[in-house]
Amino acid sequence: MTDLPPFERVRVPTDSLHFHPDLTPKHDELLTRLMEDALVGDVPVYFAAVPLSLCIPFDPDYRPDLHPVGAKVIEAVSAAWRQGKFNRLIVYSRGIWFVVSDDYIPLFAALRGQPDYIPCWVLGEPKGDLVKDVQGPIEQGEVAKALGIG
Repeated sequence: MTDLPPFERVRVPTDSLHFHPDLTPKHDELLTRLMEDALVGDVPVYFAAVPLSLCIPFDPDYRPDLHPVGAKVIEAVSAAWRQGKFNRLIVYSRGIWFVVSDDYIPLFAALRGQPDYIPCWVLGEPKGDLVKDVQGPIEQGEVAKALGIG
């Protein structure tokens, strides 16, 4: 049995997928560039416990919690977290803030539960006195796996 939330184990035929504007946030070019650079070793990747209060969405208008499908997935992630199965968010720093560009569902699940800290993969060195348990940078050979690529 896998420890992934149920929504990540569902197979969907690719021909049934389509663009849904209510479930698609704006694309963050900086995140794309940082991930590409991390994959080739130009950006270090760290693990850290980041204060939820410092995590901000790249697209503040994206609200998956207001869509029935998004709300169900957020509830599934919340349920998994209550069982101790946590998702690590991928973030990068912008001043004192940590930008969440791709992991909106786990972010919204965290906002429901309001933990003080959330586990994150940080692209670039995490800075700030409030960040805890900083580990890394992780080995180059582990970056793709940590970021969920390949």
